[in-house]
Amino acid sequence: MNLLTRGLPPFLECSSRGDKRFSAFYATPKSLDGMTIEEAYQRMKILPLGVVVKSGWRYKKGIRAVNAAECAEAYEKWWREWIEEKQLIGVLKSASGLSDMFGRETGVCQADVLWRIRQEALCEK
Repeated sequence: MNLLTRGLPPFLECSSRGDKRFSAFYATPKSLDGMTIEEAYQRMKILPLGVVVKSGWRYKKGIRAVNAAECAEAYEKWWREWIEEKQLIGVLKSASGLSDMFGRETGVCQADVLWRIRQEALCEK
């Protein structure tokens, strides 16, 4: 398993094994009516023709969607909502680095999205 990192140590782990407030499996913005960001993201995916998965949104994980750009845009929007709703921007700004032990360099990753939100907030001052 690779550790995806952004910034400098010490890293704030953004997964279900770290600070759960920054895990897509736990974050539930109000606009998703009780769904987690991960569930909404996986449900939104449209898979390529011929790709068959078992029933349920969890089986789409790791498969690139034909609507990947649209899914990535929604994923970031939901994270921005969650950070604002829970007033977590201060936590992100104070972190010198973010990590995701399940993250990959390709595809959508909460550490990437949260790092981008952090960097924008630091520039706003």
